[in-house]
Amino acid sequence: MSESADTLAQEYGGPLPPGLAALTTEQRQLLADAIAAARVRQAEALEAATENGLGFVPKLLRPAIKKVLFR
Repeated sequence: MSESADTLAQEYGGPLPPGLAALTTEQRQLLADAIAAARVRQAEALEAATENGLGFVPKLLRPAIKKVLFR
């Protein structure tokens, strides 16, 4: 398996289905990069939503709430 296929399989989270395995090296690398970028955006959006949600909690309680939510 090529490096781009390994990278894509890692980003995909398992063995590549035949359709993805049939992509060219460049296409696999572009897809792996797109998946990685989407995961970064998703994590940033989740962090922003969490902080926004905690905005409704009194400041003194936020550390305790974070500890309970994010063990």
